[in-house]
Amino acid sequence: MGKLYVVGAGSCNYEDFTIKADQILKKCDYIYCDEKMYPMLTEHYDKSKIIQNAYNATRDRCTNAIEMAKDKIVSILGSGDTGIYGISSIIIELCEEINPNLDLEFIPGITFALSGSSLLGAPLTKDFAVITLSDHFFEQEESINRIIAAAQNNFEIVFYSPKNSTYKNLLLAKELLLKYRSPNTLVGITKHISELNQEVIMTSLEELDIHMIDSYTTIFIGRNDTRISNTRIKKMTTPLY
Repeated sequence: MGKLYVVGAGSCNYEDFTIKADQILKKCDYIYCDEKMYPMLTEHYDKSKIIQNAYNATRDRCTNAIEMAKDKIVSILGSGDTGIYGISSIIIELCEEINPNLDLEFIPGITFALSGSSLLGAPLTKDFAVITLSDHFFEQEESINRIIAAAQNNFEIVFYSPKNSTYKNLLLAKELLLKYRSPNTLVGITKHISELNQEVIMTSLEELDIHMIDSYTTIFIGRNDTRISNTRIKKMTTPLY
């Protein structure tokens, strides 16, 4: 009897894996990953059991992992946490079609809202909203309503996937926020988390430079009381009380 583990890989840096994820990857028969994760995985796990697919071949990778898990212990990795804009729902839907009886277990990973927040300081100490600006999920009317609601109710906001070819979704989000938030609202930007070219930037909503945003960026929009700390190393913080 096989089993499939769906493992959140966080920033895809080995040091950021959870202990449980590391233990599972060491004991399984096969590991499915995309081509971006492959070099890191081969440094820490048996190369012969790692199967890579093209980055955009997500559905094929999920299907292959499910098929292999009929009689093997298999892991499939996704960046961040696989339940947050990730492959968990794809795996469930495919299992319903291919193998409804498959033993499935989901292993959480450190999503970028958390890893980015820790780099910035403490921007998410109160209620916050996570909103994707990806073209794949951006439904114009619904997305506009979500952004407006979060802005009007003073939520801290985390934007995932803010980069697209024309920046149109990010430009729209910035325009909407400026209608309901002060132009001086603090904004935190994290880029390439846990990589050598990692960047952490703090700016204001008005000064947010759209063109500094790339595909590996997460954006944090502060509340009306979010500020920069009066410490030697400046941090973004929202008072808890």
